[in-house]
Parts: sequence; C-alpha cells; structure tokens
Amino acid sequence: MRKRPDPARSASPLWRFALLLALLLAALFAARPVSLSGDILEYSVNTVGIAAHGTPDLRIEDFERTKALAPERFTPLFAMLQDEMRRGVQDVYPAFQRGSSGHVYSVHFFGYPMMAALPLRLLEALGQEPFKAFQVVNLVFVFILGLALHRFFGASGRAALALALFMLCGGVLYWNWSSPETVGAASLLAGLLLFTAGMPVAGSVLAGLAAQQNPTIVFFFLFAPFIRAAVGRMQPIPPVSLARLLSALGLGLAVAAVPVLFNLIEYGVPNLIASRFSRASLISTTRLVSFFFDLNQGMILAIPGVLLGLLLARGAALRLLLLCFALTLALVLPALAVINWNSAAAGPMRYAFWAAMPLLFALLAMLRELRRWRVAALGAVLLVQGAAMAHAVRYEYNEFSPLATLVLRHLPRHYYPEPEIFAERMAHHDNWVEPDRVHSFHVDGWRFRTLVNDGDPHAATSLCGPGAQLAPDNAFTRSSRGWRYIDGQVVCLARGVRQYTWLVDDIVAGGPVVLGAGWRGREATGIPSDGMRSQLRLRTPQGIRPAALVLRGSYATAGGRTHVTAGGVDLGWHALDAAPVIALPAAAQAAVLDLTLEHEAPGAVILQEVSVRPSTGSTP
Repeated sequence: MRKRPDPARSASPLWRFALLLALLLAALFAARPVSLSGDILEYSVNTVGIAAHGTPDLRIEDFERTKALAPERFTPLFAMLQDEMRRGVQDVYPAFQRGSSGHVYSVHFFGYPMMAALPLRLLEALGQEPFKAFQVVNLVFVFILGLALHRFFGASGRAALALALFMLCGGVLYWNWSSPETVGAASLLAGLLLFTAGMPVAGSVLAGLAAQQNPTIVFFFLFAPFIRAAVGRMQPIPPVSLARLLSALGLGLAVAAVPVLFNLIEYGVPNLIASRFSRASLISTTRLVSFFFDLNQGMILAIPGVLLGLLLARGAALRLLLLCFALTLALVLPALAVINWNSAAAGPMRYAFWAAMPLLFALLAMLRELRRWRVAALGAVLLVQGAAMAHAVRYEYNEFSPLATLVLRHLPRHYYPEPEIFAERMAHHDNWVEPDRVHSFHVDGWRFRTLVNDGDPHAATSLCGPGAQLAPDNAFTRSSRGWRYIDGQVVCLARGVRQYTWLVDDIVAGGPVVLGAGWRGREATGIPSDGMRSQLRLRTPQGIRPAALVLRGSYATAGGRTHVTAGGVDLGWHALDAAPVIALPAAAQAAVLDLTLEHEAPGAVILQEVSVRPSTGSTP
C-alpha cells in the first residue's frame, strides 16, 4: 500500500494556496460577462425579490425591478406575470406557482437565488452588472472545492491540477451561467472529498446544499459511507466515529430536506418540478444510452479523458469505481423522466455535468494513491478533456454538434439520437415534440434519415403524397415512445407499386430533384412555373433504373395539360393534376433524367410531386 505524499515536503501552506486560488478566481470573474442562461427567468426575479425584501415570495414590484435589469426579451413574460398576479390567477405561467399561502413562487427552490441576493446588492451598490452575482456564487463553490481538494491531497500542486481537471469536465462551460449547475457539481464533488478525508460534517452539508439544487443528489447519503470504506481499503483515511458519521449524514439530510418541506407546505407534493415536468413513462433504455453516449449532450462529451483514466482501475480502485458508478446511475435514473430532454445546455447536458462527479472522484482517489503522477498519462487526460471542452463551445443546444454531424454524414447507421434530440436539433428550436410531425435530416439535399411516429396517421401522406403508403421494406429502426427512424431514401407504395417520391420540401432542398429555369420559387401550394417552359433534373437513387415517372401538380385553370420530354425523348402531353404514371422508354431510362415541361400558358402549373418507379431488376 502506497503512502500519501508528505504535505510538509510537497506543498505550500493552505493559506498560500487559498490566496492564489482566490486571486485567480477573481481574475476570472472580472474577465467574463455572465451568461444569462438556464432558468434565468425564475432565478433573476427571485434573486431581485429576495435582495429587496428578504423573502422568496414574488411581488409585482419585483418583476418591475427585474425588467430594468434583465434583457428586453424577458419583458413580455414579466409583464404577463404581473398582469396574472394583479388578477389573482391561480395557475400562473408554468415556471411559477401560486402556493397554499396565496403567494407566487418560482418552481425551482429559492436556495440559489438566496445565495446570490447579497452579491447582487453589493454589485448594484458598486455600479456593476448585478447579475454577475450568479458568477460570484458559482466561483465561491469552486473555491470551496479547491480547499476540499487541498485537504484530500495534502498538496497544493495536486489540488491545483485536480481543480483544473474539474473545470475541464464542464466547469469552464457552466461557471458563468446564471443557474446552479456549478454549485451542484462542485458541492457534490467537495462533499465526497471531505466525507472521505476526515470532515464528514462539512461533506454532508455540502452534499445537502447540492441536493437542494438537484434533488437526486440525496442518494449521496446512501452511498457516501460505502464509498468512504472503499477509499479506506486503498489507503489510510482519518478515523471517524460511527456516531459522528451518522450525525453528519443526518445533518446533511436535514439540509437536503428543506426544499421538500417547503414544497409539501406550499404545494402538497414533495417536489413540484417532478410532479409537473416529469413523467415516469419517459424513462427508457433509449434515454439511458442517450444520457451517457449521445454525441450532442451525453456524458461521454463531458468526461472522455476521465473515462480513459478509469480504464486503469484494478483491485480496490475497481471496487471504488463500481460504487461511484452506482451512485452516478442513481443520480441519472430519475432524471430520465424529465419532459424537456433536449434542454438548454453548453455542450454536455447540465445533468451530465454534475452526475459525472462521482466518476471524477473515483479517478482523483486513484491519483491520490500514486506517490508520483505520470506526467504523460495525466497530460493525456487533460488534453482529451481540453479537446472535449473546445468541442462543446462550438455549437448551441438546438443544433447538432460537430461530432454528431460528422457521424450522421459518414456513419449514420451507428447513431440514432433520442427522438427529441433529433427533432429539435433538426428544427433548431426547443419546443414540444409532437407525434403528428415528420422530421427529416438532409445531406446535400438528399433525405437520408426520417423520424416518424406510429401515432401519426398522416406520416405516409407527408412523405409519399396523397393515397400512397410507406413500403414495409424501408430501413426502419425502432426508437422509443412510438418513434422510428427510416434510413436512406423513403420507399413508398402507390397503387400497390414501389416508388421513390420527392415532395416540395425535398425538391426545394436541391438534392435528387434540382430545379432549372422556368420556376418562380416555393409558394404555399407548391412550386409554380414561370413562363411557357420549365426544366428540372432528376438523379435517381444509386442502383435504381427508372421505369416510370410520376409528376403531380395543379393548374390555374381546369383542363390544363403539360408536354413532358426526358433527355430529348418525347413522353407526350399529360394532365399533372391526375398524377399520371408516365412510362419511360429504354432510351430515357437513365440515372439522370433531364426533364422539360412545356405548358399551354405561362405559369400554368404548380408542381407538387416528382416520383420515379424502378424497373424490376433495380437493386436499391
């Protein structure tokens, strides 16, 4: 068994480490503006209210004060809430709730705003940006974590490197957010460190504070004694009496229970957010895999270097890792029930940031066991983590990450996102994902993945046109909640015959069907022609030899007709409003069809569908 380094020989005193850390965090505070992100609507007005009158109930004048400080985009919502409060509306805007006392509160517990209230008043008095108060609170907990790391390692250099690792596991992404993710993560990690390093009371209180922000952290109190025992098998830890451990756990649970008691008194439920914004039916293996491995927001994006380091765990370290993973799993499972899965995030989802802390703790315990740290190995972990953070800042939470885009383009069969992630990042918005809407992903105009729901009776019409159905031999992949993916070009059945169909959305994307001269652009009913002649080019899917062509459209006047030629081959006059099946002679059965449509009058036709039916010998 290896011994810990001698602090007297390997580190500067705690006061020097604390001073340097405080100066560094102060410089960080001065260098970056606050990011008004996360649940800022609630936290802003709650902090302003507590700073003004010292209580968490929200008053009409609190919204007025906040409007003067917050960005203008919040003004309409604040005004609406003020109006609802004046009228005594019981069910106010969903982010807020009227309690049994008659007062209105934010649905998130007021512990975080209470901590930010005093810094806000001080910053206002100094003429500084008031909402940087959230940065103050976040950095205070980063400072506390630094002290806990110094206690754990007994060495300033190791504590500094470990704190840098924490920042590279998501701290750099969330420390300047106006939400308590950094408080929760830093408190949970510091709680584990102190509970195993001879300060169980401080560790439990910090874990209790973390649980106030993220209630599932209450599982800390179940796992902490076993984790402490596992660390003790790796190397000596300060002895603590059973009575002191139990007292510490009880005190921490009491801190964690404050929001529960408040919710019970005011709302009659232990957790209003859980009862209003989560559904047990949403918990699934799809979401569990998504939580850890999604290429947009999964935990793999937060701690890839840490996970690589944990692969070296053996013996007692492996037993500790299994316990820490069990704690992480306990933190994760309730979170799978949230309605808004694709919620605001800075790269990795916010849940993944703080839920990863037990795994980071396991790696730190392994590092403490080593007399000498291997520079190359530690450097590799830090380098991988740095690359992960650099990747995370390159995209917004309502768009695919560069890594996800790369995999979707080149290895699509290896990545099927949770349906909400796919739908919202395709549409570039954070909204309710309705089952009666089709979502498609295009690359260079080609539809290569489509998301449909079994409960959508119009899915086939949306993809194949009126009267057609989805062919059973599409490349279907099941997801969750009735959603399924279709890989590649959608195959349709029209009048019992297989065909590939491109509707208006596909045509304007400029993939298989490319509009040439003679079109005016998209309108509500389709793509109107412009002049007497219109051209388009059709590239059939690879391996498909076209045997027939279907063109569907409408006419400005009844009885209209269109003359069609394909590659110079005359295909005759056809009424496109009848969606005619136009046989292609051998001379026209090319992989690329250059079509010319001649009209009886300028702007006569509105194009709505182009379909091709393959010959019998085609292999899609």
